[in-house]
Amino acid sequence: MTNKLLTAIMGLLLLATVSYGQSSFHFGLKADMDLTNISGKGMKGNFSLGFNGGAFAEYNFTPKWGLQPEVLFTQFNNKQGDDFLTYYVNSGKNDAKSSVKLSYVTVPVLLTYNVNEILSLNAGPQMSFLVYDNEDLLLRDRAAFKKLDYGVAAGLTLHVAQIRFYGRYVYGIANVNDVDDRYKWHNQEIQLGMGVTIK
Repeated sequence: MTNKLLTAIMGLLLLATVSYGQSSFHFGLKADMDLTNISGKGMKGNFSLGFNGGAFAEYNFTPKWGLQPEVLFTQFNNKQGDDFLTYYVNSGKNDAKSSVKLSYVTVPVLLTYNVNEILSLNAGPQMSFLVYDNEDLLLRDRAAFKKLDYGVAAGLTLHVAQIRFYGRYVYGIANVNDVDDRYKWHNQEIQLGMGVTIK
């Protein structure tokens, strides 16, 4: 399933790139205030403030429908739960710091429906690749989180000239728990941000 999703995302990115010469193609930069959450046994389960920023492209292949691929850097700032050692008594560290910071390169590819010239709705798959983690939850310096996450994103965009205002919710379908297979952890994001088209 992961390979098929990755192939679909790369194909959609290629389609957007090939369409560069079209008048309905635009690209730009964006930055979001990101509320992130890691849900599951042993995690705090509260949304915390994070960051999301990078580049996006817009290609409308009809007046109503289009694609919006993005390449983003996403930072998760969360905490382990007070009950972490209850679930991971044999592998968890007694003196582990409570903070969990994860940095991802994220690639959403969204289908866009243009309600009118101002409002559009977006939904589609998202792949996230863990490039840095700052957590010491486990003994012997084992990593607690898997390197790959995939999920679905949905939201809306307001178009004001070259400015884009975004609101989006992302739910991670993948289990990112790399401790063992007893309990599942899922990433979640609430994004509120702004983008500016360069072309």
